[in-house]
Amino acid sequence: MMRWIKRLLVTVFFLMVFVFVVVGAFLITPGGVKFAVWGAQEALPELSIEDQEGAVLNGFTLKGVSYQSPAFSLTSDTLFLDINAKCLLTPVLCIDGLTADGLVVTVGETAPSPEDDTPSEPVTEISTPVPLFLSGVALSDITLDILGTKVHWDSLTTAAQMQRSTLTLKPTTWQGISVVLPPASNDTSANTSASAPQAQKQALALPEVNIPLNVVIERFELKDADLRLPAKQTIHQFLLEGSAGGNDIAIKQLVLDAEQGKVSLNGDVSLKGEYPLTLDALAKVRMAPLGGHSLKLDAKGDLKALELDAALKGVLAATLSGKLNVIDPDIPFSLLLTSRNLQWPIDKPAEYRLSSTALRANGSLADYRATLKTSATGDVIPDMTLSTNLSGSLSKIALSNFKLDTLGGNIAGSANADWAKQVNWQTALSFNDIQPGLKWPEAEGRLSGTFTNKGRLTSQGGWQVEVPELDIQGTIREQALTLIGQVDASDVKGKGDLLVETQGLSLRHGPNRVDVSGQIDKALDLDVLLDLPSLSASLPQAKGSVKGEVALSGTLDAPTASVNLNASTLAWEELVSVQSVKMRGSVSPLPIVSGGLVVNVAGVKAEGVDVSTLSLRASGDESDQTVSLNVDGTPVGVELALQGQLDRKTGWKGKLYASKLTTPVGPWTLENDVPLAVDFKTSSVDVGAFCWTQHQSRVCLDKPAKVADSGEASVSIVDFNLDILQAYLPVTTMIQGELDAKADVGWTPNALPTVNASVSLSKGQVVEQMDLPLTFGWDKLDLNAVLANEKLNADFDLDLTNNGSVTLNAEMTKLSSENRALKSAFLLEGVNLDFLSAALGEDSILKGELNGNVVLNGALDAPSAAGNIDLTGLKLQSLAAPIEITQGQIGIDLKGYKGQLDGGIKTPDGDLTLSGTADWTKLDAWLASLNVAGERLKVVVPPMVALEVSPNMTLKANPKQIDVTGKVSVPWGRIIVETLPESAVQVSSDVVLLNDELQPISKEEASPITINAAINVNIGDDVRLEAFGLKTLLVGDLNVASNRKGPSVSGDINLEEGTYRSFGQDLTIKKGQILFNGPPEQPYLQIEAIRNPNAIEDNVEAGIRVTGPADAPEVSVFSDPAMPQANALSYLVRGRNLDSESDGNGMTSMLIGLGLSQSGKLVGQLGEAFGVQDLSVDTSGSGDDEKVEVSGYILPGLQVKYGVGIFTSLPEFTVRYRLLTDLYLEAVSGADNAVDLLYQFSIK
Repeated sequence: MMRWIKRLLVTVFFLMVFVFVVVGAFLITPGGVKFAVWGAQEALPELSIEDQEGAVLNGFTLKGVSYQSPAFSLTSDTLFLDINAKCLLTPVLCIDGLTADGLVVTVGETAPSPEDDTPSEPVTEISTPVPLFLSGVALSDITLDILGTKVHWDSLTTAAQMQRSTLTLKPTTWQGISVVLPPASNDTSANTSASAPQAQKQALALPEVNIPLNVVIERFELKDADLRLPAKQTIHQFLLEGSAGGNDIAIKQLVLDAEQGKVSLNGDVSLKGEYPLTLDALAKVRMAPLGGHSLKLDAKGDLKALELDAALKGVLAATLSGKLNVIDPDIPFSLLLTSRNLQWPIDKPAEYRLSSTALRANGSLADYRATLKTSATGDVIPDMTLSTNLSGSLSKIALSNFKLDTLGGNIAGSANADWAKQVNWQTALSFNDIQPGLKWPEAEGRLSGTFTNKGRLTSQGGWQVEVPELDIQGTIREQALTLIGQVDASDVKGKGDLLVETQGLSLRHGPNRVDVSGQIDKALDLDVLLDLPSLSASLPQAKGSVKGEVALSGTLDAPTASVNLNASTLAWEELVSVQSVKMRGSVSPLPIVSGGLVVNVAGVKAEGVDVSTLSLRASGDESDQTVSLNVDGTPVGVELALQGQLDRKTGWKGKLYASKLTTPVGPWTLENDVPLAVDFKTSSVDVGAFCWTQHQSRVCLDKPAKVADSGEASVSIVDFNLDILQAYLPVTTMIQGELDAKADVGWTPNALPTVNASVSLSKGQVVEQMDLPLTFGWDKLDLNAVLANEKLNADFDLDLTNNGSVTLNAEMTKLSSENRALKSAFLLEGVNLDFLSAALGEDSILKGELNGNVVLNGALDAPSAAGNIDLTGLKLQSLAAPIEITQGQIGIDLKGYKGQLDGGIKTPDGDLTLSGTADWTKLDAWLASLNVAGERLKVVVPPMVALEVSPNMTLKANPKQIDVTGKVSVPWGRIIVETLPESAVQVSSDVVLLNDELQPISKEEASPITINAAINVNIGDDVRLEAFGLKTLLVGDLNVASNRKGPSVSGDINLEEGTYRSFGQDLTIKKGQILFNGPPEQPYLQIEAIRNPNAIEDNVEAGIRVTGPADAPEVSVFSDPAMPQANALSYLVRGRNLDSESDGNGMTSMLIGLGLSQSGKLVGQLGEAFGVQDLSVDTSGSGDDEKVEVSGYILPGLQVKYGVGIFTSLPEFTVRYRLLTDLYLEAVSGADNAVDLLYQFSIK
């Protein structure tokens, strides 16, 4: 027996070992996974797994997983699960890894499960007996389709743990989500009862909610979510941190960042009792028009007494505070809304604005009371202040104690509306001392009155409005104004059966009045009487008088409207005036249109228009109408006659006949009657062929045309003499030649038109009358263009008279797309510039020949260019040109998106070289540069300036700015200024320049491109200036700069070897400096000019000193040694001191010198009046030999001088004649007689 027991024990032991070995092998070897996969696929035929790796307790991977059933399908690239075996000994369930990649799950419709009506006990606690730890969760590229709702995300990483009844979600990131909802169903539930009685309002019962699981969310973050609901919504971030358990929910942080804005909040709530809560929220708005606003909300208390504080900040600023009970169905509340600024529009300059707004409301939705106070301003409304009391419910509202203070007065009254059953309303307003002129000056005055109104919407779908009282009285523009009357209007059934009735409406303003009386019903009897003897009394811009009557009579089935108006001496401001208007007529629109109208207008004057008479006559009915229009005036006179017939169903047919046009280019006569037709069904107009003729010139529509959504037309111009255009050209311009043109045009909807056009000019010319006639002539000009199939081909050919030719061939394609393309060739052959010599004046020579061949290819907005343009044989000689050119050539070479310029210009004194480049690879960022260099070029600007300049300058440009740098040397120059040129007088900085719309031109608008300059100007040692008595050498260096703020100059100019004619003396410049450090018009002067030391006694130095800014210099007389001003002035003017023995000769000499020094300009103008050029009066000599001398040129080259001594009466007469340049013959007669031959020269 014992042996059997031993065998049994051994057998059980080995059996248990075997089981443990098998189970262990199953859990920790790959074979276990393979066996489990095989078993699963055998048990579930719908399941397919391509491959597996790993072990159950060491982590295993399934690849190519697929499960397919009618209501559920799943596919996955890989699935991975890693269970930590060590945790099982604790005991704890640890999952160290759970990943899925490429998972696709589809859930379809399933049969509904039977409902279990057995009530279930609420769950009070959820717990797990074994702790669970989940980590390493990564779900990537996941797609779900659940009942048509499609969800996809890129990645989800998370971790979690659960111990007993506490679930903790570790930091979780979910990103790249896309959610698409299925299309909404249009089916409506058939179980809804339309007649269900309204549930009686009851207070909301708040259940106590117990959360059976303690949940802690350490961090949950969603990024980049795309929701289509069905409109697209993008969520950039959703962040949540918080906890929940038992009755309590706590939100530590919640952030929602979407396209519309960003919301962040925190708070807590207890789901028991009255649900006490606290909440702090902040929303920042991005969507228009509220972008840039923020809303802060604080809430505390419970749902029965919830306290709110909210603040809106931004352009709109408002605060809301109060308390409300959201449990009660009527929501009792006590709220205060205040605002310092509300406006419309919000994101643009305000057109309407509310400020100092306060709304205080108490009560409930069933019965509330409120007070409102606010102030309003706006562009088109006057300033106003509103205060009112409000009361009402969800079905009615009433305004009491309504008061609107505006325009120096107020509007008071009351209003109420009720929409419980049918909408009805009543209004009563009184106006007190309203002064419209405070807002609209042209309507200055005072108004007071009353207005009552009531109305309702009827149950039949119509409406009814009554104005039983309208009484407004006052003065406008010092004229009495009254508006008195009543009016009732209704359409009770809403079927268009309009009823309007008034016992009388009367508007009177000064002498003007309009009266309306009668009714519109089945029988029509409405009269409008106009008696306006003085329009200017009511409209300051208007003048004249109008008197007449408009009457409506008949029935609704056969109404008749008649008019009888007379007006005289009409005018509107200074724009248009009309001597008289007379209008008579009547129209019956039903049952057929018939009637007649006569309008006679006389004396119409407007800018560029003068109509002596205008007559319009229309008469007939639908079967036969005639209309005639005759206008006698300038610039256009018209005689038109129209006849036709109307068929309301099909359209109108007629003709235009016996018509003439009188224009500034002569009369045009309609050669034939023009058939016209309007088709109502196709909305088209048919126009027959016609021609307008003047002598041999014809403008024609060659064949009938249909004007509709699609159609075609052929037009032509034959033998059009360009002399006809002479009236539109300046009197100095004459044009000759004849033009012929033809065009075939077609059009269809949603497509470009088709055009085949040609224009040709026969031999002709344009002559501009100048000192010498400037003539531009041509032998022929041909232009042909074809537009069809998204392509435009154009050819231009111009042969110039006795000159070269210009040819252009162009092709543009893809015209309807944004990628329009261009291919063109431009050819210049032998175009001489000789004809432009006349524009430079007499004895001017301009020569040169233009040749070029340029091909453009590529995109229309950024084409590439290839070819060249050359100007050769350039020669220029003219008094109007600053330099003389003896030979020159300029060439431009174009290659793709770059260009090169090279040129050389020869002058009698030196050469000038030009070189430059351009790059338009990016059309909106093009670049260009130009270098100009030369040596001792002579620049002459008669009659004042002759310079030799040596420039070396570089110009660089782009769309935003131009940079100019370099150096200019002026080694030699002669500047003689006798009078300031007009360009020297600058526009004052106080002047405001206006554009065509009479709006100020800003500096940015006047100069959209910034010019930056950095130029060094070196003035050499042989530059002489003679100006207003100053003769001197100029020497110095200047640095000229410029930027957006304007030009500036730094440096100095020294005056050397100079003299200055002042106080009747030739003063020697001892020290002269002009200092620049800022704007060029504001230099600083430091100048000392003294009397010639050889012409002054006592070894005294006397002179004048000029210091300070050029626009306000200080001038003083000084001497060395110092002495009183009178003595110093005597030394300066006479050369000696004042003394008691003076016989007055010195003072006489001084006064004469001072007087003559101030009268030079007047004497010169007087000489010109008598034909004497350069007439001047001056003093010469010194001491007792000082004399007054008059000189001038009586003939070109012949100068006459006459002098008389101041202290001796001996006269002296001199005649000087210029034989050659710088060679003179001079004869002098006086105390001594002499004849001299003089030669003048200078050494450089």
